[in-house]
Amino acid sequence: MFTRRDFGRMAFLPVSAMLAKKIDSIVNGVQFGLQSYIFSDIGLPHDGTLDLVIKSMVECGLGECDLYAPLVEPAHLWERIRADAGEQGTAQAAAASAQAREELAKWRKTVPLGHFRSIRNKFDGAGIAIHGLSGFPGASEEELSRTFEIAEVLGARIVTLGVTFPEARRVAPLAEKRDFIVGIQGEPDLNITNPEVISTPAQYDKALSLSRSYRISFDIGDGTGGGYDSLAFVKDRLDHIAVIYLKDRRKDGLSVPWGEGDTPLKEILRLVKNSKYPIRCYIDCDYRTTDRPADVKRSFGYAKAALA
Repeated sequence: MFTRRDFGRMAFLPVSAMLAKKIDSIVNGVQFGLQSYIFSDIGLPHDGTLDLVIKSMVECGLGECDLYAPLVEPAHLWERIRADAGEQGTAQAAAASAQAREELAKWRKTVPLGHFRSIRNKFDGAGIAIHGLSGFPGASEEELSRTFEIAEVLGARIVTLGVTFPEARRVAPLAEKRDFIVGIQGEPDLNITNPEVISTPAQYDKALSLSRSYRISFDIGDGTGGGYDSLAFVKDRLDHIAVIYLKDRRKDGLSVPWGEGDTPLKEILRLVKNSKYPIRCYIDCDYRTTDRPADVKRSFGYAKAALA
């Protein structure tokens, strides 16, 4: 178990005086930020999405970002992967998807790191820190190692991965060697029966035991939709949670605007505030929308009101 002091040393990063003044998005002791995943599927041209993320964050006053890797990777490959995944499991679709993933793996291993330095500069110039990278471990050791290299160039100190148990075992030694915190996202769902999927509270606890570098990146909306008592889960693991993704879902799994679902958003935010653990709270409003920046602004306002 980690103390607040131990966790705090790993969670907070110094900001260089050479950068633009960092946007302060700490509200009553709680560090807020954005999970940029929510801008990845709203019908925008890929090339303009990152600028929209930054613009939205500046306008809302959010100073930290969890960067969703596909936003800074080749759009045409992700479009093929997503399109293939949408087909009905045909052999042709599976082959096309595998080919696109092979091309993406090659790109990740060969793209100059300067590509990511320029992205970091964009965020730095706006006063935003990239504290986390939500990525994918890939199929090879080389690709996995590259993920940590990219995170380091971006300035991230945590890499969040939606891994299974076999993948978590494979990632552990490299995370420790790189001195990175890895946020285990899993799939919080009490109805999943696959023993290799990190889905129940007990399985999250088991995953944490695999490495001293492991923490939990917990989506409280996904948890609620998956049958969890999300408040109890967070309360019991305050010293093991690095990031909470703030999302409202109904118990039937449908994402809705904050305050319209069954997720105990206010209670969890107040718990984090009162506990004084340095847990990041990142806005993740992924319901269907025509104006995502407005959703982010509205959600952050909801959070600030909850902590007033």
